[in-house]
Amino acid sequence: MSVNAEDLCRIATEVWRDVLNQDIGASEAADPGVMTGCIKITGAFRGAVVLVVPRGVARAAAAVMFALDESAVGPDEERDAIGELTNMLGGHVKSMVASPSQLALPSVAPDSGHCLQRCNLQPLAEQAMAAPSGRFSLQVMEDVG
Repeated sequence: MSVNAEDLCRIATEVWRDVLNQDIGASEAADPGVMTGCIKITGAFRGAVVLVVPRGVARAAAAVMFALDESAVGPDEERDAIGELTNMLGGHVKSMVASPSQLALPSVAPDSGHCLQRCNLQPLAEQAMAAPSGRFSLQVMEDVG
């Protein structure tokens, strides 16, 4: 089974609703990212799930996840929240690709720099999403090397 943009929209909508109690929807474009979450998938499917978010999305997610006022959210909480969201999104994607496949631990990098070497990765599916706190992108990369 392959993953497409509609799948990513459905997955992101479910995760944001279930974890953050926020309604989100598809968008034509994402805001510039300040943080990138990545999680590798290995096994029968080789690739990665990549979440690129602007500061507003990271801060709002952390505030909800850790029951903090947004003014009390710092870089560590933002990074932890994006790592956890990346892990959840990756779990949903893993259930849709060839099995057996396994998830690695998520990693989070500052800015929109990529957490993965792109040399053998190509985009399989990508979707921009609009949340109350900003627009972000979700991408599935496939290792073709």
